[in-house]
Amino acid sequence: MKKLLHLSAILFHIALFAAIALFILYSRFRPVSYTPASYAESNAILENPYCGFLHLCGFLLSEDDPESMAVRCRQYINSNRRQLMLAEINLKNYADSDLSETALQQLDYILSEINASRKQVILRFLYDWDGKALETEPKEISQIIRHMDQAAAVINQYADSVFLIQSTFTGNCGEMTQTRFGSHEHNRYLMTHLSEVTDPSIFLAVRTPSHLRGVTNSKTPITPETAFNGSLASRLGLFNDGMLGSVYDLGTYDDTSFADSTAPEEKGTREEEIAFQEYLCQYVPNGGEAVIDNPYNDFENAVADLRRMHVSYLNRDHHAEVLEKWEASAYEGNDCFHGMNGLDYIEAHLGYRYVITNSGLSYDAMKNEEATFSITIQNTGFAPSYRNFDGLITLRNTAAGFLISIPVEMDVRTIQSGSEAAFTFSLAVRALPEGTYEISFGLTDPYTGRSIQFANDTADENDLVPVGMLTVLPAAKGAAWNDFLKALPAFLRP
Repeated sequence: MKKLLHLSAILFHIALFAAIALFILYSRFRPVSYTPASYAESNAILENPYCGFLHLCGFLLSEDDPESMAVRCRQYINSNRRQLMLAEINLKNYADSDLSETALQQLDYILSEINASRKQVILRFLYDWDGKALETEPKEISQIIRHMDQAAAVINQYADSVFLIQSTFTGNCGEMTQTRFGSHEHNRYLMTHLSEVTDPSIFLAVRTPSHLRGVTNSKTPITPETAFNGSLASRLGLFNDGMLGSVYDLGTYDDTSFADSTAPEEKGTREEEIAFQEYLCQYVPNGGEAVIDNPYNDFENAVADLRRMHVSYLNRDHHAEVLEKWEASAYEGNDCFHGMNGLDYIEAHLGYRYVITNSGLSYDAMKNEEATFSITIQNTGFAPSYRNFDGLITLRNTAAGFLISIPVEMDVRTIQSGSEAAFTFSLAVRALPEGTYEISFGLTDPYTGRSIQFANDTADENDLVPVGMLTVLPAAKGAAWNDFLKALPAFLRP
């Protein structure tokens, strides 16, 4: 009898422990289901920071009232919808002296207006607009260095506004040609100094790949491991104001192949130099202006080279005959752009162009504390983004209407042109009230505060893209829970 009582007590405790375990499992079980949205790219021309067509505005620093410079800059900004602008700052009035307080105040007013508008600017400092740099630039390189120091003290106050600085301040139209300071030693000295005195978040650019390799003294100046680390090599891109102008891009390339492995500054053929840019400009910006109507800038040829060179920006004002030729052409591909005129097609693809192509949710209701949510983003633009953006996941309860916003960390600079990347995030689904949620995703530029426009045809007025529907059931409900109960012995079922 005692044995039976003892056995009964053991069975009772087993049953009690099982009931407690079952209760814990019951309270933890939180079934969810996820249905991805449909994804398709639209042919919309997006307006995003740091890329696209731009306009040029020139400013001649002088002893005039600085406020007049601010007014002119403001008028320019108000008359141009485009986010990215090129400002050429002519210093020829100070070729033989330091920049005056008035000149520096003018520069400050220009950048202050740009910053207030949340535009992004490409700066080019120069001493010549007329092809006479030998007559107008300083006689001593030390004066250029002094101007760099003075300008940098102002520029660094507006580092968020300044996307990149083109050139070494030298040459005709600031293009580093026809200057007494055009040797690779001069370029290396000037660009190294400019990188040392300017904020490391600001990109720099030289006129040709040969210039770049001469400055870095390397044929492979950058790697994925050294990209975006603030060094000179990680900041140094290209600007090509002879883009697509001939087989040589007006002196950018040579007619003979690389021959000397010990001379990084040696020019290569068009194909060799475009291959160099195809690698380099995964990490640093490239842009300029298309010039001189010729077969190399026929629409199809232009698109192929702009894509390989990862071009982010082009001058919308030059040259008219090339831009008009593109506008008269038509894209004939078998996608959403079929039939679009060539100028609009190129504008739609300058820089990055993001399309969400897939999403998913992984979650074990019995094991996981959080679900793993993933999205896949494709970049159909010519280039990546060279600045990172802030990610945001939103969950909108479709019945109650309340919205949950979840900031997420990611690095969109890894989404290369013509490729896609998957990003994963944790979602605390156990903390969500039961119901159905529409999940959307968006990006925001931390400097401008602008939301990044996606090319998805479902993007809403806030530039958020609906990516899927999440249904959260109450604890211990759903088919998965029923299957679990059926698998238990009868005496342990609740």
